Amino acid sequence: MFEIIEDGAKLAEGVKIGHHAIIKSGAEIGKDTIIGDYAYIDSNVVIGKNNYIGTGVVLKGNVQIGNNNHILDKTVIGLPSKHIGYHFYKGRVIIGNNNFISNGCAIDCGNNHLSDKYPELLPYLNTDLPEDADYEDATIIGDRCYILNNVTIHHNCRVGLGKIANCDKEYDTIICSGCCLNGFVQVRKGCELSSGTYIREFASIGEGAFTAMMSCIVKDVPPFSFILNNKNTGYCEKLQKKFHISESQLQKLLISFADSTSHRLKCY
Repeated sequence: MFEIIEDGAKLAEGVKIGHHAIIKSGAEIGKDTIIGDYAYIDSNVVIGKNNYIGTGVVLKGNVQIGNNNHILDKTVIGLPSKHIGYHFYKGRVIIGNNNFISNGCAIDCGNNHLSDKYPELLPYLNTDLPEDADYEDATIIGDRCYILNNVTIHHNCRVGLGKIANCDKEYDTIICSGCCLNGFVQVRKGCELSSGTYIREFASIGEGAFTAMMSCIVKDVPPFSFILNNKNTGYCEKLQKKFHISESQLQKLLISFADSTSHRLKCY
C-alpha cells in the first residue's frame, strides 16, 4: 500500500484505504468505510459509517457525509462556489444517508452572501431544516437520493428535502445523467429529473415533480407536475402512485409549496 495518512487523521475500526489515497490531518472517517485508490480527503472532511468513496474522488474543504453512501469515481465535492464576486468563499457541503452519487459529479460548497444582499431569502434556504441551526453557507443533499453520472450541483442547492414520507423503493429523489442545478435551486423529495435537465438559479422543484429529457427549467415547478417540452402538462400519476399520494395530500402540498419558494420566479 502506498497511501498517505497524515498525523491527526482519525480512522475508525474497519476503514480501508486504497493505493495512493491521501488523507489529510483532521479528517475523520467512520467505521467500515472504504476509500478508493487516488482519493483525496481534506482536513475538514467528516465521513460517517459504511460509506464507499470511489477511485479518484476529491472531498475538498468542509464536507460532512452521513452513513451508507456510495460516491463513485472522479466525483468532486466541496470546491468553492462559482458565483460572480463570491467564487473564493468556502462554505460547506452536507450529505445525508443512503445516497448514491455516480461517476464524475461536481457538488460545490455553499456561500453566505445572502445575509448582506438578500436577507429576505434566508427562510427559503432554511425550508425543512432545523430552526436552531444556521445552514446559510451549505449545499445540502438529503437522504435516499440517486444521482447519476456527470451531474453538477452548484452552491447552496437543496436536494431531497421535503414533506412526503419515504417511499417503498430504495431511493426517493432521482437526478439522471447530465443535469445541472444552478445556485440556490431546490429539488425537493420525490422529484425525478430526466437526463440533461437544466434548472435556473432560485428555482424550486416541488415534491414529486417530473421533468422530461433536456428540460430547461426557468420557473418554479409545483409538486407532482409533469414538465414536457418546458410546459406543465398536468400531474405525474406515476409518481403520485409511487408515493401513495391522495388528492387531499396533494392539495396540502400545493398549498405549502408557496412557502418554500424564493418568490422570485413565476410558476409553471
